[in-house]
Amino acid sequence: MEHPDRELANLATGYPAQARSSGSTDSQPPGRAPASRPGATHPGPAHPDPASRTDPSDARRTGPVAETDNSRAYAALKQAVLAGVFKPGEILTLRALATRFAIGDTPAREATKRLISEGAFEGLPNRSARVPLLDRREIQQILDLRILLESDAAALAAQNISLHQIERLRAMHEAMGGAVSEDDSQAYGELNRAFHFEIYRIADNRMLAHLIEALWLRMAPFVSRTRSLITSDPVQAWRLACGHHEAMLVALQRRDAEAARTAMRADLSVLTKIDGYWEGVEDSNR
Repeated sequence: MEHPDRELANLATGYPAQARSSGSTDSQPPGRAPASRPGATHPGPAHPDPASRTDPSDARRTGPVAETDNSRAYAALKQAVLAGVFKPGEILTLRALATRFAIGDTPAREATKRLISEGAFEGLPNRSARVPLLDRREIQQILDLRILLESDAAALAAQNISLHQIERLRAMHEAMGGAVSEDDSQAYGELNRAFHFEIYRIADNRMLAHLIEALWLRMAPFVSRTRSLITSDPVQAWRLACGHHEAMLVALQRRDAEAARTAMRADLSVLTKIDGYWEGVEDSNR
């Protein structure tokens, strides 16, 4: 049975499946990969055959079959949120989600309800939901919590990490540098997410990983909006993102928990200093 934290990391990242298909960390580290690389998790076809989702028996499914459909729908929608497919304030109807991801109406409804309960969506009337439109105060609060939890996870990972896991993180880090040089914000976002969640998996604290993922779900649509701000300036991107990742890798290789904690804190804290980061974000009146 797959370790729960590995399952979490698999859902949370679009990293190639062959690099995490077994419980071993001895898999061959992947090289530079484009955004459409094989094994990456992507939303379903934009215009699927209506017959593929309009299942007359959809409402009558019960037991393991219905649970499997619901789980797959939830995994697909959650991956889409984390990947920044949805934009802040976007309105999503159940019918549109079912069509877009080639899933039945009932699994779409159940997955949406679950994501509403987790704060990724807000419930609206008429079988629809909305991606939260966070104000500056809310974004800063989420970021403050992320800094606390993710720096703790980095410190834990430094105590657990193996040489093979360091090599895997190094491969992701180098691929990120390639994405930055090619101004490929989508690939950069996928690799950055994979890099972070691999560290949280190595930390081996299931509750901590779930809390971190919940915060990523809330913040991912806003973060995806700012990805292009990073990759548009390669020098700035390397300094802001890749530079801190390099420091983190050095700390992890030395098994220096406090240095890893400091590098993670710096990696997350520097985000708000990017030019244009707060552009278009409303100040809170509360």
